[in-house]
Amino acid sequence: MELKLRPEERAALKLRALYDLRGYSFYRMSRFEEYDFYAGKKDFLTSKSILTFTDINGKLMALRPDVTLSIIKHVKNSEGVQKFYYDEKVYRVPKNADSFREISQVGVECVCNLSDENIREVIELALLSLENISEGKNFILDIANAGTIADLLSDNRNKSEILKCIAAKNIHGLKALNAPEKLINLLENPQADKKTSEILSAVKIHKDKIRIDYSAVSNLNYYNGLVFSGFIEGIPESVLSGGQYDELMKMMVGEDMRAVGFAVYLDLIRE
Repeated sequence: MELKLRPEERAALKLRALYDLRGYSFYRMSRFEEYDFYAGKKDFLTSKSILTFTDINGKLMALRPDVTLSIIKHVKNSEGVQKFYYDEKVYRVPKNADSFREISQVGVECVCNLSDENIREVIELALLSLENISEGKNFILDIANAGTIADLLSDNRNKSEILKCIAAKNIHGLKALNAPEKLINLLENPQADKKTSEILSAVKIHKDKIRIDYSAVSNLNYYNGLVFSGFIEGIPESVLSGGQYDELMKMMVGEDMRAVGFAVYLDLIRE
């Protein structure tokens, strides 16, 4: 009898084959970490809520709310570039939800001494990921530079409110909050961001599928450079998200290293 795979299972197999072909090593991790490991890093979590339990030794443990943190924890100091991919489940409260969910995701992490060339390669891998799982449907990758936004809002007391307006593309709201004029101009004319445009100009594939869109910037605590969100026609939410998280690398590894990665949310892929 022929085994029929669900859409998310087909997607996972395609992505794992793609990442393996591109030289990424499969990374398998424990489902649990000690709660204290996550407690001090909540600024880097998508959801601040953590599902916990006490193990037989009395230690407070957590069901993994994030994969990146667990991978970085085990990264070895290296002069080279380390590339990993994973196929895991995380446990957290999604945006606009009122309870914990088990979320299936496949993703990649490229860490340590990265060059702009490595960043470009990961962007291309994100585009290839969308192509592989879109099954002929249209797709788009929104990209912006969180570092540019952070610099413009470094001393602004309305930072959180301004970020909400950016996510909603609310220019009127930004003006009401007295957001920097340079920021408003950037949102109205994203192509004026020369730093981002320069990096994207080196991308070799699917340039017509890239859009500079600053609504992709939502978390300045986690991301410090390029951030991206991927969309597939017919799916109302982003099925792929990621970016650069150099500050997390500095905090956990203790050296001036760079990191970039993304996750594909398999639960959103349905027929």
